[in-house]
Amino acid sequence: MKKVLFIAVVVLGLGKLNAQGSNFGITAGFHSLSLKMDYLSMTESESGQGFFVGVTSDFSLSDKFSLQPQLQFATSSQDGDSIEQLILPIMLKYHVTEKFNIQAGPQLDYLLGDSEGLNAIGFGLGFGAGFDFSEKIFISTRYALGLSNRLEDAPSEISLKLNTFQIGLGYRF
Repeated sequence: MKKVLFIAVVVLGLGKLNAQGSNFGITAGFHSLSLKMDYLSMTESESGQGFFVGVTSDFSLSDKFSLQPQLQFATSSQDGDSIEQLILPIMLKYHVTEKFNIQAGPQLDYLLGDSEGLNAIGFGLGFGAGFDFSEKIFISTRYALGLSNRLEDAPSEISLKLNTFQIGLGYRF
């Protein structure tokens, strides 16, 4: 719980860094989680679908670049089993045009609930794109490739990684 609180403080604290040239808002949409298990040369994957909701901010760095941290709650399920996560993507956005941007950056996630045998905290690399319909309403899509092995004390030939795909709408205040 202390880790979750720390993540929330970091995201909210970013708002105090530069209030000028920043936006705050909410975002929600479709969330897909893919679990990829590698064992020697064999790979197996399963996926579940659900939704995410979160808060977002956007800090202008220059005319073409901005930084967009978010804090999201995401849930996905398959066959009655569900996984809930807190996700912290921190995307560097390059504004190709006034309305269209591409994004890339690190993503941390924290598994909520029972994570016995798993590392609760994971690290990944996200990339995506966004489109601003207006100053207030936007849409974005993102894929995050899980880079950390989520299995505790696993031998090097066995790994479990979590990848996510999201598409959602947002509203800036």
